[in-house]
Amino acid sequence: MPENLTAFELTLLPRALEFARSNELTRDTLREALACGATVATHLQHHIQSLQMVKVAERLEKLPITAEAKNEVVFAQGVQGDTAYGHVLRQNTRLQRALAKEKLKTADAVEKRAQIMRAEVEDMLVQAGEELAAVRKPKKTVATKETGLMLEIATPDLHVGKLAHTAETGRRPYDVKIAIATFNRALEGLIERTKNYPISEILFVCGNDLFNSDNEDNTTTGGTAVDTDGRFFKTFRHTRKMIVTAIERLRQIAKVKVLMCPGNHDRQTAYHLGDSLECYFHADPMVEVDNTPAPRKYVEFGKCLIGVCHGDEGKVSDYASLMAAEVPEAWGRTKFREVHCGHFHSLKVLEEHGVRTRLLSALTEADSWHCHQGYIGAIRQAEAFVWSKKEGLLSEVFWNEDAQEPILTNTEVA
Repeated sequence: MPENLTAFELTLLPRALEFARSNELTRDTLREALACGATVATHLQHHIQSLQMVKVAERLEKLPITAEAKNEVVFAQGVQGDTAYGHVLRQNTRLQRALAKEKLKTADAVEKRAQIMRAEVEDMLVQAGEELAAVRKPKKTVATKETGLMLEIATPDLHVGKLAHTAETGRRPYDVKIAIATFNRALEGLIERTKNYPISEILFVCGNDLFNSDNEDNTTTGGTAVDTDGRFFKTFRHTRKMIVTAIERLRQIAKVKVLMCPGNHDRQTAYHLGDSLECYFHADPMVEVDNTPAPRKYVEFGKCLIGVCHGDEGKVSDYASLMAAEVPEAWGRTKFREVHCGHFHSLKVLEEHGVRTRLLSALTEADSWHCHQGYIGAIRQAEAFVWSKKEGLLSEVFWNEDAQEPILTNTEVA
């Protein structure tokens, strides 16, 4: 009968077995090898001998090779083994097959993803080729005389990437192509309607939820899921191209200051776009890009002080006092002060202590969520402001998108 070993003796058992496999197992030899007492050595000796642990250990060493070979032969013969070892090895074979299938599935998924990425890279190369082919050496812009007039272009809340389906909204459709076409004709309309003013500077406010989503998961900066048309990276590339073309158009009129104004939908994406524009126009003396991450930005133009922010942070009623607190020196030098915001998709003007806060209209169309919430009916507009260094705001010009013919694309489904 095997001995009932104590906890201490159990800790010595592995060393005792190792000794017994290569040496004569007696009480005295075991006692000397383990440096233990005679009683402990005797218990270990009897335990190892009664269970024939040395023979068991030797068989266990040989078992995996022998059993595996036997199992392969049995498996090849189509005979079901009836031993526990055969069962374990059959299960092991099934597991290996399952793992091989999963690896195959993973490999297929990787290859599919690689194909998509290759297609996108090829598409980008084609796009780059088209853009390079379209790039011409900029015409030498004749330096305009200082007239004391500045044109401000405001096209807030374009939401490129938004998807609106007429059957769901009862309104005009909206997608990436429609958004870009809408912006382009609004910009040309504003330029045409202000062409008689001898402009010497242009303030182009870029952002204000220019993008509908802020990442490839099609969510806003805060994580809200939105109805999205197309892939995020493709939308970014098309929008960047649109803005670059717009700036190239404006710089033929006068020196352009691009003021990046991120919104609650596109805080990170708008910043990345601004960084791209800085790189693109870094050597162009006719273009200046302000991509600083400040929540509110200010432009001083003679006696005019113009503040720009999206409107989603802080209280609108506080913007006038924030202007005085954030740029007190510019405040002291100016007399005509306004803050221009997007975000609300509707037109409203507040005036407090001589500071006008304008909530600007949006060019975007309402999507399904806005229609369900009842946020509809506001006139879709873009605006241009003509500023005089001495007299303040001289003219306010509108582009009414709702007065134009609808823009349709092939993606629209009845």
